[in-house]
Amino acid sequence: MIVKDKVSWTRLLFHFRGSSFMVTWPRILTVTISAMIVTYVELRYDIQAYTLTTTPFLLIGVALGIFLGFRNSASYDKFWEGRKLWGALANASRTLARQTCFLIESSHDTEAVRHFREIFVKRVIAYAHALRCHLRKEDPAEEIKKFLSPEDLAQVLKSSHRPLAILQQLSRDLAAARQQQWLSGLNHPVMDAQINEFTHILGGCERIKNTPLPFSYSVLIHRIVASYCIFLPFGLVETTSVLTPIVVLLISYAFFELDAIGDEIEDPFGLQPNDLPLTAISRNIEINLLELIEDPDRPEVLKPVNDILM
Repeated sequence: MIVKDKVSWTRLLFHFRGSSFMVTWPRILTVTISAMIVTYVELRYDIQAYTLTTTPFLLIGVALGIFLGFRNSASYDKFWEGRKLWGALANASRTLARQTCFLIESSHDTEAVRHFREIFVKRVIAYAHALRCHLRKEDPAEEIKKFLSPEDLAQVLKSSHRPLAILQQLSRDLAAARQQQWLSGLNHPVMDAQINEFTHILGGCERIKNTPLPFSYSVLIHRIVASYCIFLPFGLVETTSVLTPIVVLLISYAFFELDAIGDEIEDPFGLQPNDLPLTAISRNIEINLLELIEDPDRPEVLKPVNDILM
């Protein structure tokens, strides 16, 4: 995610890092050069048979704007839902860690109970990192090995679904605490509800990740945008004359940028500059939970690099 202090309006006009322009400029350049060729041929040889009026482009442009707006709105809905799910993950992690410190036999603070709390809270941290790696299709071994015992780590890495394997271990830990009578029968469902919340968050993130917008719809939008921008100079040259390439440049910039933005935010869990900062969120969860169990080995808050927070 791009993180910048408030910048002036004029600076935003010339800011390209992290914008879709880095992706769309070859397309814009192509249709602009095409418009220059069409304009030159039309004005040089006065060929009237192959020119059009602006009417069809006005009608298609209105419909195309509606289609692009709908698609971008659907993509942003996925982006915002993903952010809400990761906000819910942070809240559920803090709640479960807090409950671990006060609901698991706080009246008899033995060494075994303190050790259990530490293992349990660190397993919650491992779940946050494993979920991030699962969504980004990364290997979580390096991220979670310091929070799990060698036996538990081997069990998780052997699983085809690492976050789910950690949830299984969390449920096992709660059952063990209940059996040891460290956790009362009244408090067990309260803590188990937070693990269920982890499951709902996992399912919601997978739904966003694995359900792209219909492929045929995306193909149609790409084709219409490309065709519209390529044939646009044929409808403008009679009206705008030598200024046709400039007008095509401005219009194609708007349509290609809107098209690219929809593609970019459709998957909010990736590693693009405008994707969600999952690494920073999971790092904050780690810091907060380690502080609750008074672990001195806490990492630093993740800072933006070149105005980009991953």
